[in-house]
Amino acid sequence: MENKKELTIKEKQGIILEIMKDIDGFCRKNGIPYSLSSGTLLGAVRHGGFIPWDDDADMFMLREDFDRFVATYQSDRFGLLFNTRSDRAFFASGYAKVNDPTTHIVETLTMANHGVFVDIFPLDRVPSDEKERKRHMHKVMSLHNRIYHRQRKDLISIIKSHRHSLDWWMNKMDETVRDPRYADSNLVAHIVGSDNYRTVLERDCFKRLGDITFEGYPFLALTDIDMYLTMVYGTDYMTPKKWSHNLKVYRR
Repeated sequence: MENKKELTIKEKQGIILEIMKDIDGFCRKNGIPYSLSSGTLLGAVRHGGFIPWDDDADMFMLREDFDRFVATYQSDRFGLLFNTRSDRAFFASGYAKVNDPTTHIVETLTMANHGVFVDIFPLDRVPSDEKERKRHMHKVMSLHNRIYHRQRKDLISIIKSHRHSLDWWMNKMDETVRDPRYADSNLVAHIVGSDNYRTVLERDCFKRLGDITFEGYPFLALTDIDMYLTMVYGTDYMTPKKWSHNLKVYRR
């Protein structure tokens, strides 16, 4: 990579926007509800698009829509990464990425191998009882943490996750997050790929999606945006707090 020019944040954001538009077009064409989420939705509200220093994008879907998306998504330009393991691309997790294969993110401590991406997260059914819900979410998050560490090369990660294979951790996490005891719950939560217990929503909010403008383009979002952003970031979510992944990205 030493002879190749690192992409600027504006260049990364331009690629991310194209991926977002591709996902949006596919989802609208195939009737798959989704919403912008996390910092991407915050950016739409606070900046009309990207938070200036942000270099990724997030969307989420109800679990059944996520399953359909990862089973059917097709694109002429971008690729789906969901438990993908090849020489060309490697990403194993409980959530998915849509990836630009013409770019490459430099990773030194993990086996991850992919380019600029948009994250797609599932929202899973959770118990209505708060204590039980936190126990369940903690169990899922702990298993997902093992999946993360199973792919890292540092000694601490190896110690944490060496007892089982990556496939074992993946299967155990998937089995746990789909616990049939909560199949009739009207509450869903962002568990996989999260480290907080706050993002708990009523499933019916996905019946009330609307358009929001992001970098001049319409994308789908929850209609009660203030409720969601307050839940995730607190009442002062309009006050900027500078943070980014600061990913080093190059053209392949």
